[in-house]
Amino acid sequence: MSRPVSCPVDPAQRDELLAICARTFQQPEPDGRLPRQFHRKTHACLRATLTVDPPEDPGVRHGLFARPGRYDALVRFSNSFFAEDNHPDLRGLAVKVMGVEGPVCDGAPPGQQDFVLMNAETGPARDASEALALFRALDGIRRATPFAVAAPRYMFPSLLPWRARWRYFAFLSASSLRHLRGRDLAQLSYGSVTPYRLGDGAMKFALVPDIDARNRRPAKGKDLAGKLQATLDKGPIRFDFRLQPRVLESDPMEDVRRAWHSPSVTVGRLEIPPQDVAATVALGDRLTFAPWNCLSAHEPLGSINALRRAAYAASAANRGAEATAPPGCPG
Repeated sequence: MSRPVSCPVDPAQRDELLAICARTFQQPEPDGRLPRQFHRKTHACLRATLTVDPPEDPGVRHGLFARPGRYDALVRFSNSFFAEDNHPDLRGLAVKVMGVEGPVCDGAPPGQQDFVLMNAETGPARDASEALALFRALDGIRRATPFAVAAPRYMFPSLLPWRARWRYFAFLSASSLRHLRGRDLAQLSYGSVTPYRLGDGAMKFALVPDIDARNRRPAKGKDLAGKLQATLDKGPIRFDFRLQPRVLESDPMEDVRRAWHSPSVTVGRLEIPPQDVAATVALGDRLTFAPWNCLSAHEPLGSINALRRAAYAASAANRGAEATAPPGCPG
């Protein structure tokens, strides 16, 4: 299996994407401030601890996972598109791990590793070209609604059924089913969707609620933040951190609509202690969590990640977001 290489961004695709995002997805709020382009609603930005305890397998022991360790972290929970929690949305989970050692990707803050995940295994578009076609179809929407995000003219570009983008339809249907099954952020599983470097190979990663979380009754609350607070009031929230090293040639590097089938391995645990959820929202809005804020050992791979590098950087710069947590945080 050949060593994966990162994809250079296509300048024309980058410039078109940034123009669409600025024009449609980062319009000023009523108070004049600029929001994130996506994942703009913060439910919480919680202090946490990541404990790394990797297996002896040398194929796994790279970068942050090279040896056992314990790290302070921040965990941001978010909605992908909608301010309303009752809409069938993707839920985001982003982790900022601090105090890590090793060289970082060009432009990334030293001593830090961000992991960006959502509650899905796969993405809505095959690669950067298909993702840009989706953004073209969404360009100009005045308000993010489930119907607008469904992008009918993207999903059905003609009356010919064999030209329909059925995989996008399947992606939206799966998101709706996940929404109906449960809205407790502490009971959802989150995945990286796109691939990342792991030594001379590639990986995906995931956060999976531990067995206690999976077995308990869903928390009560009026909204997702309220459910999160109700859960934390009863004790810590814990996720198993899993890596999925690519060992099967059939696992695609570019087509993120298709899940990988290589086996996963647990390499650590993320623990979020009880705390005041509402008091953390402002910090989450002030920070940026980006796939490219990372160790070079975990460089993002594939054309979609190349586009994300430009989009995340532009979004953060436009709104004046900070990549590094302020001194004494978490504490």
